[in-house]
Amino acid sequence: MAARIASRTPAPDAPASPRVRDFSSGRGAPARVDFDTRTVYDFAFSLSDEAGSTEDLPAGDRRWVETAHAQMRTMFGESLDLYGGELCIVLAGLAVDRPDVRTASQFVDLVSDLDDRTIMRTLLAEDLRDPDKAPVIERALVGDETAIAQVTRECDEMEEGKRYARMKGLLVRRPETVLGPTRGVLAAWLDHFAPLEDRVRAMIERDVELREEDRRTLPSAELIERTTGGIRPGSEPGVRRVILAPSYFARPYNFLLAADDWKLYGYPIADAALDASDPLAPPQAVIRIHRALGDETRLRILRLLRDRDLYLTEIAQLLELSKPTIKHHLALLRGAGLVTVTEEAGLTYYSLRRDRLDDASTGLKRFLLD
Repeated sequence: MAARIASRTPAPDAPASPRVRDFSSGRGAPARVDFDTRTVYDFAFSLSDEAGSTEDLPAGDRRWVETAHAQMRTMFGESLDLYGGELCIVLAGLAVDRPDVRTASQFVDLVSDLDDRTIMRTLLAEDLRDPDKAPVIERALVGDETAIAQVTRECDEMEEGKRYARMKGLLVRRPETVLGPTRGVLAAWLDHFAPLEDRVRAMIERDVELREEDRRTLPSAELIERTTGGIRPGSEPGVRRVILAPSYFARPYNFLLAADDWKLYGYPIADAALDASDPLAPPQAVIRIHRALGDETRLRILRLLRDRDLYLTEIAQLLELSKPTIKHHLALLRGAGLVTVTEEAGLTYYSLRRDRLDDASTGLKRFLLD
């Protein structure tokens, strides 16, 4: 199960400017798009290191995140590192097909009651969906020592996503070292999140209300692209349902979860859905776009995308920078709506949203002069 949109190395025959296919399940029928306003997703996302990492959350909630995470670290020490990365996000996938699990406390109860094997398969779902990895993972889950050694070795050798890879290696080798603390971390985090839950619920429900016309009039692909701020889905066989889950603590990022027949985008709620605060505060959309444009590397990326669509690896090679560095810059460009992310045949590539360049001056003039 993927916790974030992951850039893939392009195939040797990947076209320079890939065509965008119609978004469908691959069998001719469009995937159903549902909005899911349960707070269980924000409960999981708020434990991530990404929560509160930018100014897209108000200062008070950024301080809350910092303080609450520090208190959790005092309780759990370095083991919290496993949960601040992707693990807590991936766990949110447990709620997708359990519509009765609506609140944070119900989610904690769910994880507490579920058997270890179900949780393990959820945490390893991305590998279990990979036909090359699945046989080894399946053998490791039933105790095959050779398979366990192979999975552990491959996880140790991974350069990207090291924390999550470390967790997967531990999970197949010594599952109790991951699953026991997981339940404890979630139970402790509930004490921090519960006082905010009603306010979060009001904001995510408000966001969906504000999108009523889009939900009523836009076709699936356009609805997903507009809601996520630039993720343009390609066709993917087997995907029957796309879930759009508004999130306060994901701002300004999108988190992607996936299973065999569904995809979930934990998308950042719109500025208009936030609690009203300082009337003199500039709109976050204005701040994001000018912040994104105020960096030489990001301007270079946009200039490259002017000529053609590119994969992350191509951008990194052209600018002679590391892929993690380019990922960071692309995340800020996506958050500002300057870049479209397109998923196609297991690959992810980036396109320039030319119309957003005009919005940089328009939004600033509207805030200062209207």
